[in-house]
Amino acid sequence: MIKNFTKIFALLSRREKHQICWLFGGILVMGLTEITGIVSITPFMGIVSNPDIIHTNKYLSRAYELLGFSSSNQFLFFTGVVVLSVLAFGNGFSSFITWLLLRFTFMQGHSLSERLLNKYLSQPYVFFLNRNTADLSKNILMEVHRVVGGVLIPGMQVLTKMVVALSILGLLIVVDPLLALTVAVVLGGAYATVFGLVRMKLARIGRVSAEARTQCFKVASEALGGVKDLKLFGRESVFLRRYSVTSRQFAGYEATSQILSQLPKYALETIAFGGILLIVLYLIGVKQNAETALPLISLYAFAGYRLMPALQRIFIGMTVIRYNLPALDILHDDLIHQDPGAKGIDYAGPVPALDFKDRIELRDVVYYYPNASSPAVDSLNLTIKSNTTSGFVGVTGSGKTTTVDIILGLLSPTSGKLVVDGVEITPENVRSWQKNLGYVPQSIYLTDDTVTRNIAFGVRDEEIDMEAVERAARIANLHDFITKDLPDGYDTLVGERGIRLSGGQRQRIGIARALYHDPKVLIFDEATSALDGITENAIMEAIQNLSRKKTIIMIAHRLTTVQECDVIFMLDKGRVIAKGTYSELIESSSQFRKMANVTQP
Repeated sequence: MIKNFTKIFALLSRREKHQICWLFGGILVMGLTEITGIVSITPFMGIVSNPDIIHTNKYLSRAYELLGFSSSNQFLFFTGVVVLSVLAFGNGFSSFITWLLLRFTFMQGHSLSERLLNKYLSQPYVFFLNRNTADLSKNILMEVHRVVGGVLIPGMQVLTKMVVALSILGLLIVVDPLLALTVAVVLGGAYATVFGLVRMKLARIGRVSAEARTQCFKVASEALGGVKDLKLFGRESVFLRRYSVTSRQFAGYEATSQILSQLPKYALETIAFGGILLIVLYLIGVKQNAETALPLISLYAFAGYRLMPALQRIFIGMTVIRYNLPALDILHDDLIHQDPGAKGIDYAGPVPALDFKDRIELRDVVYYYPNASSPAVDSLNLTIKSNTTSGFVGVTGSGKTTTVDIILGLLSPTSGKLVVDGVEITPENVRSWQKNLGYVPQSIYLTDDTVTRNIAFGVRDEEIDMEAVERAARIANLHDFITKDLPDGYDTLVGERGIRLSGGQRQRIGIARALYHDPKVLIFDEATSALDGITENAIMEAIQNLSRKKTIIMIAHRLTTVQECDVIFMLDKGRVIAKGTYSELIESSSQFRKMANVTQP
């Protein structure tokens, strides 16, 4: 348990740890109010059972005289009001502390989810090559919720109720040590025994339920992401069956955890009721008459009334925590253990672009993907001069995209260097280098938002430059389509992942996005592959108009796309095996001629 509390504290910031300390102080005060409320019932019940005690008890007698009462009934009424006031204050203070605790824990949900997203976004690109995005989304949206609702809130409740229970037991020990210790051993032992019996089962089903939840997210994400193919091939029932199996398992585990936390309540309430009867008989036997025993019976009855819910809440909280501990492990691993040296997202403002005027160089670059036995890029050396157009060609798996990802600063070389104008690109200056880049991938990601926001991707609304948006759309041969064919022009919603647009239209939005910031370097990764011949020619003409004004890098399978490049690099197994202009490679490279013959009509 201490290990788990350590994990929880590791997730908290310094400010949040200070807040916990203040809250714990409030919890201790709440325990004192509980004791005061219980103690206050004893003199009141003593007066009810024997009014003469007002004059025989020195403390009650002194209070009676100092307050100037003239009758026992008036003093009894006053004592009842005091007892009620003490109980009301105690309950009010407990409600206030409970409100503070709940507010604190639910704000941790916001804090943890934001920090987890921050942590993921600050990871290097290669991190996302090895993680399932549905799993990451599940951690942010579901596991954080489980930690808050299944660990933090029950943990706070356990802490609160432990203070209350220990305070009540401390009071009972003062009144009758033997009887109080007997109560503590019987009730505490019963709860501890039951918890010991179920804790391992709770831990096991907690782990399995976390895996089932992950599978539910994964299957749902895959089904909805590939709905077009599912509809085409009629495979909806396959994914529905997969989801149903894991969802049913998860529901069963949830039900089991709730049953294990609630069922002992009834047996233990029976034990507690029987214990109260034995205490009554014990007190009557010791005091020899019910009248003298009544105040103590009232004390123990009221203490039991407060103690039993506290013990039950502690037990339920412990079982809920035990079941949800796998979620805490997930968050702890991803927030604390996952690349602890990684910096969070910087909110400091715009980063100045790295100066680029001369050339981009890859010097003896080698890159291995994680767990790969052979390099994707092997001893690669090449130079790209500024304001020229370069093409990368080669068969699938030749290393073209990996090379471009290294130039983009998304992948750091395993060995070797990416050098720009004599400056090595490192994690410290890679963001400045990326300010010079515009990138058009083969598959364009579009958000369910307007055309404008998809072109000015990630730019705050108040900072969007509509002139730059329209200029980029014109170059991408998109402006006329937006203004004439879309119902709301640039404010038209494109749908999730641009589902309301054709493949070519999505591709052109991607090209416009790359051009929006007027970058010095434009990189096209099969960017025209989804376009029809007429549109591709228009785009290529626009790209040619930018030549000599910008540095352009193109990956292509269709060699006609790179026909006008100043230099073409032919890659194979991560190495440059030939380079030159289109005509030079036709003459010098048999493999290039073979590719040209296949792709040319």
